[in-house]
Amino acid sequence: MPNQMTGPNPIQVYLSEIGLPWLLTRAHLAKRYGVRPHAVYDWDAIEIETPRPFVNHLLWPLSAQVSPQFSPNEPATEFSAVSYVSDNAAENLRCTVDQLQPFLGDGTVLRSSNSLGHRWVASLASVELHVWPPEMQQGLALNPAYEKESRLKAGCWIGITTGFRPWVSETEIAQIMAFEPVARIREEWLGAAPSFPRSGLQYELEFTRPPDAAFDHCRGWIGCSSDRTAFIFYGRELYFVPMEAVVQLQVERVLPAKGPGGSSLRVLCRCDYAGQETKTLTICSANGAGDLDELAATVSRAIAKPLVLLPHVYDC
Repeated sequence: MPNQMTGPNPIQVYLSEIGLPWLLTRAHLAKRYGVRPHAVYDWDAIEIETPRPFVNHLLWPLSAQVSPQFSPNEPATEFSAVSYVSDNAAENLRCTVDQLQPFLGDGTVLRSSNSLGHRWVASLASVELHVWPPEMQQGLALNPAYEKESRLKAGCWIGITTGFRPWVSETEIAQIMAFEPVARIREEWLGAAPSFPRSGLQYELEFTRPPDAAFDHCRGWIGCSSDRTAFIFYGRELYFVPMEAVVQLQVERVLPAKGPGGSSLRVLCRCDYAGQETKTLTICSANGAGDLDELAATVSRAIAKPLVLLPHVYDC
């Protein structure tokens, strides 16, 4: 039997200690805290004033972005804020790092051509800090948000990824353990393995499940449960889609032009909440426009779902 109760990681422990309800669903968060336009960015947000601040000197409370693309039945897995103590960007970064290291450890120093930063990673969770010192922004366009809040120019951006994945139910465990492989996903079709937890997973969160050694027999494969009630694929993430939610498979085909072209195998799924009818999950991608046609046809036949080869487009 898989072990899902491995305990929270240090980042999740810290989030709980400050009183961030990171396991509550978005629907509960919206009801408790309300939804309002973000102070400076062009999106709606749920702002959460925690009993203890994530760090001191935040310009506004931790917030989670709101979008119809995110299931209200799942928790928010990404939160952000900006800390500010002075007009010196490096000082803002240093002050934020100093507050977090006693709880999260040393972390890793980050540096790019136009930013300084720091990152902590614990299992699927991460905390990332970035500042963009004005002296490093040569020739770059001014961020329009600076007109609303000038302190953003030197402020330290804070990004939190909680690492939450929906728990696997007893029924789902049985379906995954009875997995029948249909087609192998080549390693080169998955792209480079990320060195830290990837953000942006909120869009497809309800179809993901936490990794577990007991599920390794599915890793690198596309397939389904033996009773054909679940479509399962496991590349960089484990995806579990009720077969009744699968609308069709699609292959996006891009011919070389200015760019190299390529192809992607995707599955179109029905959503189980109002406000969003379908979502598209990418299973894998390849370099050639026709590289995935045979794979897609094999999977389509096995799960008895339609396959749509999308019209060729050029990589302009």
